[in-house]
This record gives sequence, C-alpha cells and structure tokens, in this order.
Amino acid sequence: MTTIDRPEPSVNGSTASTTPDAPASAPVELSSWDRYLLAHTKASTRWGHVVAMGAALATSATAPKGKRLRRTLLGVPVFFSIAWPSHFVFERNMPVGFTDSKAAFAGDLRMIWMMVTGRNDELAERIEELQRMLAEQADDR
Repeated sequence: MTTIDRPEPSVNGSTASTTPDAPASAPVELSSWDRYLLAHTKASTRWGHVVAMGAALATSATAPKGKRLRRTLLGVPVFFSIAWPSHFVFERNMPVGFTDSKAAFAGDLRMIWMMVTGRNDELAERIEELQRMLAEQADDR
C-alpha cells in the first residue's frame, strides 16, 4: 500500500508540510504594476499604446485656437480607440482599464514612457520573470 504525505494542520489552521526540507511555497504577491504588465505581454500591444498616445497628443496639439479644450478632450477617445483594440487583437484579453482605471492610467503612462525611452527589453524581461513565477506557483499546487 502506498501512502501519501499530506500536510498536517498546524495550530493556526494553516497546513505545514510533513517533510522538513520542503520549500515553503508562498503565493506570489503581484503589484498593480505587475498585473498591468501581465495584460501587456506582447510588444505589439505595448507599441499600440505608444501609437495611441501619439495620436491622442497629435489630436490635442493640432487644435485651432478656441477649440483646444474640445480637441484635448477628443484625445481621450482617440487613445482608447487605438489602445483597446490592441488588447482584443494581439493579447486576446480585456484592457486593465475595465477593472482598475487608476492602475491602467498609471500603468499606461509608465509603460509608454519606458517604451519611448528604449526600455522595451526591460519590460519584456519583467513580463517573462512574472510568467515564470506564476508558472512555478501553478506547478507547486
């Protein structure tokens, strides 16, 4: 008969491993920035956001005198009309703004800045690291 070592309940109600050498597998805690990055795993999506911001800024910057406020406000739907489809087409996911608009706004600005300053590789490395961590956590379960 084969026996399976099952975790024994501890005093505080959590489970402790019966083998002393077993690594403690704590759940991966993701920051809002990390969650944002995981929704932007493909470079095409990230570049789509850069193009969207450029189009939004161009819409605002080319406004004739007297219509600047209206044209600046028009930049918002211009941005989203380009950025959101990049999620549907390339990522096949929902934009972060649908669930957490503050994280999406801050994440968009940070990611776009990193992209235009040539740090796409840094973003890609962090995304790969996050995906690896999550895969390891899933394997531990």
